[in-house]
Order: sequence, then C-alpha cells, then structure tokens
Amino acid sequence: MLSAAFERHPSLRLLLPLATGITVGWFIPLTNVDWLWMLILVSWIGLLVAYLLGGRNKWLFGVALNICLMGWGYVLTSRQLAKTNYSFSDKNEYFMAVVKEMPQEKPRTYLLPSDVFSPSKQTHRFLLYVAKDSASATITSGDTLLVQARLQAPNNDAMTDGFDYVKYLKRKGVTGTAYVASGHWQLQGHGDDVGWMQQLQDYRTQVLLKYQQLGFEGDVFAVLSALTTGFKEDLSDELRETYSVAGVSHVLALSGLHIGLIYGFLLLLFMPLWRRGTWVKYLSLCIIVVSIWFFAIFTGLSTSVVRSATMFSIHALASWGEERPASLHVLGMTAFGMLLIKPLWLFDAGFQLSFVAVASIVILQPRLSAMFPEPSLWVISKVKDIMTVSIAAQIGTAPLVILYFHRFSTHFLLSNLLVLPLITLIMYGGALLLLSTPLPMIQEWVAKGVKGLIELLNGILNQITRLPMASIDNLWTNIMEIIIFYGCVYLFLRYLNLRSAPRAISVLSGVWLLVSCHLINTIIRL
Repeated sequence: MLSAAFERHPSLRLLLPLATGITVGWFIPLTNVDWLWMLILVSWIGLLVAYLLGGRNKWLFGVALNICLMGWGYVLTSRQLAKTNYSFSDKNEYFMAVVKEMPQEKPRTYLLPSDVFSPSKQTHRFLLYVAKDSASATITSGDTLLVQARLQAPNNDAMTDGFDYVKYLKRKGVTGTAYVASGHWQLQGHGDDVGWMQQLQDYRTQVLLKYQQLGFEGDVFAVLSALTTGFKEDLSDELRETYSVAGVSHVLALSGLHIGLIYGFLLLLFMPLWRRGTWVKYLSLCIIVVSIWFFAIFTGLSTSVVRSATMFSIHALASWGEERPASLHVLGMTAFGMLLIKPLWLFDAGFQLSFVAVASIVILQPRLSAMFPEPSLWVISKVKDIMTVSIAAQIGTAPLVILYFHRFSTHFLLSNLLVLPLITLIMYGGALLLLSTPLPMIQEWVAKGVKGLIELLNGILNQITRLPMASIDNLWTNIMEIIIFYGCVYLFLRYLNLRSAPRAISVLSGVWLLVSCHLINTIIRL
C-alpha cells in the first residue's frame, strides 16, 4: 500500500528525504557555514554522476537523489539557523531597525518585529519591546528607527509550562529580543522603497482602520479582522479560549476554508465566460491565481495560507489540461516547495496541522462518506459532507492538538456544523463591506448585517462551551506515541483494503503498543 502510494504520488517520495535532512539539520546543524555551498556542489555532482552511470540500474539514481535531497534539506536548515547567530554584548548599543510588521500592543510596551542591521551589515530579525508612550503609539510598519538598547538572546527562564521559547523563535528566524526605553529611539523616516509586499501590509492597516470607523469594536472587530485580514492580535484570551474549547480555532487561522471560498466565488464568476474562447479561460485562471496570492500576501503569508494558496493555484493551472493531479500529489508538491523556501516550517505547529488535516480529509473522508447512504435532499447531503470532513480532519489532527495544546474538544461536530455556514456568510459579507465603500448608506447596512452574524457566531460558541464535557483538558502525549498512532491508522487502512486475519492482528498489535507506551509514559510522569 505504501509503495503504491509513492507510485501514484511521486512528490511524497521527494518530500520524505528532504524532511529527513531538515530534521537532522535541526538537531545537528553544521556550525561552519562556509562549507555549505561545497556540500551543495558535491551533492549535485554526485547526482549527475549517478544519472550518467546508472543505465539500467535505476536504483542507483534513486539512491543518489535521496541522498542529494537529504543533504539539501540539511544544508538549508543549517544555513537558516546560522542566520540567527549573533555576537551579543552586555552593553547598550546603537543600531538601525526597520519595523517589518504591524506593531502589537502589550500591557506596557509595543512589540515591533524588526530587521536589525548589525555592524557587519548583516540583517537579523529581533523582537523590540518599546515602552508605551504617546510617541511609540505612532510607530507603524515600514518605519526606520535609530535605537539605543541592549540586544539579548532569548531564554526560557520565564517559561513554566515546558514551552521552549528559544526554539520557537529560532523556527521563526528570530535572533533575539530587546527592551527599548522611552526616549531611546528616534524615527528616521518611513521607507518608500519597502516594496509592494510592505505596501500590501499598509493597505491591511487601512482596512482595519476602516472597520473601526464603521463601528466594529471589541470581540466583533477581533473576529472580523482575523477572518478577513489575518490580523489576530486583538483576539482576547477569553475569545481564543472559547474558540479552542468549541473545537473551531482553525477558523480564526486563515486556511483552506477561507482561500476555498475566494477560489469558489471567482470560479463561479468566470466560468460562464469560458465559452467565449480558450484564451478567456486561460486569462480568467491567471486572474484567479493572482487574486489568491494577493489575498495570501495581504493577510501575512501564514503557513496555512501559503499551503492552501499553493494547492488551489496548482489546481487552477491544472485546469488547462485534461487530467487533474491527485490531491495527495498536489499536497506533497506544496509541502516540498514550501520546505525548500523555509525548511524550519517543518517544525511549525500550523504547518503540521494544516497538512495533516488536508491529508486526513483526502484519505479518510471518502471512506467515511461511503459508510452512509447518499441522502436525496441537498441540505442533508451537505450536512453529511461537513460531518465526514470534520471527523476525518479530527482523526488526523487530534494527536497533534493534544501534543501542542493538551486538549480535545468533544463537541467539534456540532461546532463545525453550525459555524461553517456563518463563516461563509461573514467572509462574503466582509468582501461586500469593502466593495460598497463608494456607497456609504449600503455599506452601513452591510456593516450591521456582518456585526449581527459575528455576534451570533460568538454567542453560539459561548453556548457550546457551556455544554457538559465541552473539552477534555490536561491531556499529554509525545512524539513516539503520535508516530505509533499514525502507524495504527495506516495499518487499519490496509486492513480495510484487504480484510484478513494477519492484517487484523497487525492493527491490534499496533493498538496494544500504543496503549503500552502511553501507560509507561504516564507512570514515568507520575
């Protein structure tokens, strides 16, 4: 079954060695980065030699390709980690910093993710915590600051829940942090050459200001901002907890659902024009792809958005031909391309949850759907689709959610069934809200409707969290248990393909191993 999957989805065969090399590079990085390009050159020369000498021995080229991809992943990861190396000083120093993201308001400071220019002219990403005052409140994305502060390496001293803050920042490409006191910085200007990506981020700020002008505030503003612009800094801890307990935190993180709504609307808009000629179809597909990536950049290029935008782009471009690529193959191609650009995404919880959720839906949802007869009513059929998709995604993501968040939401089916239609209306309502800007009266009506939908959404989720056993908390697992769990799922799928006693025994053996490991780990923790 596994070899057949590699044959049908060759991108998975490329993804596995690349991910292996990235993992090795994360735990055992190459300290001397001067050797990186030499390793890359040697690996590609070895691949070329294997191709020329392989002849009938195709396995030789396969082995060389796997080694090359593992080496490539190792080199990319080591190089990425080397960018976070910095010679820290115990004294305050002057440096130039360019604010790269919208400032985040904290209780006593403003958090400014910034690019800091070191004396060696290298650029490092630092988190600057600027003391809150009337001057710092005016800082915005794209500003260039002259700062006097002490740059510090991150540490885990304040972490009490086992969270590794240092590794988290390294995965994000962040070198360190710094506290900037009042009066210890000067605005040098707002760069006009920050590029079109920065300009899109400025447009996002303008959209958020427009929401506030229309009367959106509090949790309503926070949800609308998260759903339409990807800005989640105004989400309160209480609101995040509500969505988490209800099992719908994923709707606040822009992903395939949101990109899919945009893709579906544009496809519905352009498909009637395809009859006018092939060139019209090609042009409309290009417009769809550009629009998707415009939204992805506008919302900040999170891992889940990049994944879904890439997959929908591949599907759109594949519409030019007669054959559609398999979904798992597209998923593998997307993961492969993303890891080539940012290898440390492999260890990002959002990256893992996004890809595992889609893979689970692709593999498990058809099997779950086949277990129930197809309803004659369209509404019942859609309810069935939502339920089977939710169950499939939950099976795949539940172990990772327990690993990272120590929680299992028991009412996820009810939440998704009620929330997804509302999310669709809110997304389209948000688009209509911005499009109706030239018509203030209509825009006010739309704003009232969107406010009502968000209040209804938050109210429903609040009621779900009050149901008995809304979530099971304080759950613990580890990487080994998760690997065994996914192995059990694979063995169970093999059993469904060919129901035999040996395969049934293999499934039961896997479950026994999982239970035994969990029991041993529980005893050790006690």
